[in-house]
Amino acid sequence: MGFLSFHEKYYAQALDRLEGRRLDESGIYEAKQLLKLLDDLLDEGYTALADALENKYRAVSRLKELLARQGERPFPVQKRLDADTAYGQETELETVCAELTKRAAGTASPSGNPFLRELRCYCEWIGWRPGTAYVFLLRDTFLPYLYYRVKDREGLYPWVINRRFLCQLAGQGADDALRLPVYEALESGVTDHGAFTDFCKSRIRAVLKGKPALEKALHGLLDGLKEEKVLVVESGYCGTIPLTLAALDARVEMRMYTTAPYLYETYREQIFCRRYERLRSFETLHAQESLMQYARFRDGGGFYVRPAAEEAVWERAAGELAGLLVGG
Repeated sequence: MGFLSFHEKYYAQALDRLEGRRLDESGIYEAKQLLKLLDDLLDEGYTALADALENKYRAVSRLKELLARQGERPFPVQKRLDADTAYGQETELETVCAELTKRAAGTASPSGNPFLRELRCYCEWIGWRPGTAYVFLLRDTFLPYLYYRVKDREGLYPWVINRRFLCQLAGQGADDALRLPVYEALESGVTDHGAFTDFCKSRIRAVLKGKPALEKALHGLLDGLKEEKVLVVESGYCGTIPLTLAALDARVEMRMYTTAPYLYETYREQIFCRRYERLRSFETLHAQESLMQYARFRDGGGFYVRPAAEEAVWERAAGELAGLLVGG
C-alpha cells in the first residue's frame, strides 16, 4: 500500500468510468482536476506518479484526449515563483512579520489579484473564538496569519512546519513517512472522517517514535499552547501536518482551504471549498511563495527564516497583504 498504488487504482477506475459514459459538465470538470493533480506534482519536480500512470494506463494521454474531444483544455499550470529569488541572512520570523505589516500599512499599493477576495472569504470562514489557539502553518498561510494579526486577535501562532523543517529534525523522507498513513487509510477503504483520523493518527505516532528529535520539538510547541482548543490552519491537500499535530494532542482540529478530490468527503467539514484547482493560486502568492525561506528551528520554539533580498519581492508581498485587508 502507498502513494503510487493508491493513485494507480484511483486513476484507473476514474478513467474507466469517464470513458464509459458521455461526458457532461461534471465529468469534464473531474477530468481537469485529475490532470491538475499530476501537473502540480510535475511542477514541484515529482515525476514518478505521472510516469507510472502514463506507462501503465496511458492515463495522462487519455485524460487529455477526453478533454480534446469535448473541445476543452486542462487547467493552466501556475509555475513556482521562488526559483530565481535571492535570499539574505537568516532572521527571526517575527522580524519578517513586523516588516511586512509595516509596509502594507504604509505606502504599499493594494494588489489587484482577484484571489485575495477568495482568501479573505477563507479567513472569515475560519472565524475566531476566544480560548482557541490558532496555529498557522507557514509559508502557505502567512497572509491569513497577518490578516488576523492586524485585527489584534489573540492566540495566534505562526509555525514554519514544512518539508525543510521535517528534514532538519528527522532527515530526508520524513514528510513521505508521515503522509503514507493517509494513502494506507484510503486504500483500505477508511474514508469516514472519524475512522480515517484515528487510523492515520495511530500510524503517525508509530512513525514519530522513530524520529525522537521531531517528536520532542512538536511536543514542545504544543505544550506551549495553553488554550483549551487548537485550530491548525492550512492551505490544503492531504492535511499531513495537522494530522501529525493531532496525533500528539487531542485538542487539535484543522481547517484547510481545499483538498484532493478523493478526500472531499472525508474532510468535508474541514475544508472551505471543493476546488482543488485553485490551491496553487493560494500557495503561489508572493507573500507565501517567495518572500522567505525556512532556515532553521531552535529549541524553545524559535523559527528562523531567510527573507528575500530583492525589494521588488517585498513590494509585491506588501501589496498582497494590503489588498487582502481592503474591505476586510
